[in-house]
Amino acid sequence: MTSTRQPKDRQTIDQDQFLTILSRENALARFEAALFPRAVPGEQCGLADALGRALADDVTAPIDVPPFDRSNVDGFAVRSADLSSAGEATPVRMIVNDEVIACGTQPVRPVLSGTATSIATGGPVPRGADAIVMVEHTQPAGARAIEIRRAASPGQFISYAGSDIARGEALLRAGTIIGSRETGMLAACGISQVLVARRPRVAIISTGDELVQPGSPLTPASIYDSNGAIVTAAITENGGEAAFLGAIPDDEPQLEAAMREALKTSDMLVLSGGTSKGAGDVSHRIIARLGRPGIIAHGVALKPGKPLCLAVCDGKPVVILPGFPTSAMFTFHDMIVPVLRRMAGLPPRSDAKVSAKVPVRIASELGRTEFVMVSLVEGADGLVAYPTGKGSGAITSFAQAEGLLRIDALADQMPAGAEAEVTLFTPHVRVPDLVVVGSHCTGLDLVTAQLSRAGLSVRS
Repeated sequence: MTSTRQPKDRQTIDQDQFLTILSRENALARFEAALFPRAVPGEQCGLADALGRALADDVTAPIDVPPFDRSNVDGFAVRSADLSSAGEATPVRMIVNDEVIACGTQPVRPVLSGTATSIATGGPVPRGADAIVMVEHTQPAGARAIEIRRAASPGQFISYAGSDIARGEALLRAGTIIGSRETGMLAACGISQVLVARRPRVAIISTGDELVQPGSPLTPASIYDSNGAIVTAAITENGGEAAFLGAIPDDEPQLEAAMREALKTSDMLVLSGGTSKGAGDVSHRIIARLGRPGIIAHGVALKPGKPLCLAVCDGKPVVILPGFPTSAMFTFHDMIVPVLRRMAGLPPRSDAKVSAKVPVRIASELGRTEFVMVSLVEGADGLVAYPTGKGSGAITSFAQAEGLLRIDALADQMPAGAEAEVTLFTPHVRVPDLVVVGSHCTGLDLVTAQLSRAGLSVRS
């Protein structure tokens, strides 16, 4: 919204801008429209370092796998025509060639009619042979002879060259995430280097005069900077190459210098704090000076997470997360992760979801999409989701919840007894064996510690 009034001071400008609240969907659509489409740069990567990366191009097989016809069993390589009359009452006697084919041994002698060659599992099939007879189906018949009492069909117990992977075949498509199975396929083709999507370089800055880094002593009125560590880890989890640059005080010139330096070497900049409308919140004031188009959205109809600021400065996304840990992580996972994963060439994150009954009424603010963290309990008729009841400033909220549920912006509550979809923080449900609801009690820790050592999961 553009105002024709001439504001009296900068504080008025900032507050007017902040009060233009966008819906979650509108804010995300504007942010993505300002960033995409864009090319995903690629880089060569050794196979050992490619785990979890997305392929930047199709990979075709340079060889056949297996590269030669090979035996699937320990036994004898034979001509199937020689055994057409073999049976229990009519055994066929075969002369054993003076060659034993093991893995890695190149056959020298061909298998002629009436002869057989001893071969190990994985050994190359010699010329002339078109079947393998299992050693269990043969009987010794002298020093250099065997008897076979079963007929053999052409191709029996043989894996032909290219039967697994054919040369020139499309092995893996661009965008495929390399896991252990994909690594095995590439290694089987002798591929040691692949072209993968380059991880976007993401700089992280915490802001606030009160922040102290873990490991340093706390001073009066200070708190430890947890957002820096949380955001850095979350960026790495979602395909980014994270670089935490520390905490910067609420000093506009100092913070602007740090932001400019970070944007020189990074593809994305993420800050936490300084995005609200208080006198000490300066992060969002700097963005207009860092590049066009600047702020895309400042204020999103989310709870928690309303002060979120989304910007694009000369093609690079700049994100200012709310300062409270829970607000920061909700908005990061909901609004920033989709953009980060696209920049990394990764597919959208697939979250596991379960249905659960909500036993209590949850009030919600009309007009804001609200996310509520819940703990899951196994009830008589299925899962039950209890809201954790902690505010956006609680750092333990994420660690002590199994997932979250969403209350639509048009609803002012979730009634007691409602069935809700819970998005899990982990791929599988981990319902505790015992859930204790109440306030802090260090004595309870003594009891739950013993239960945990006994193999029971306890959530308090």
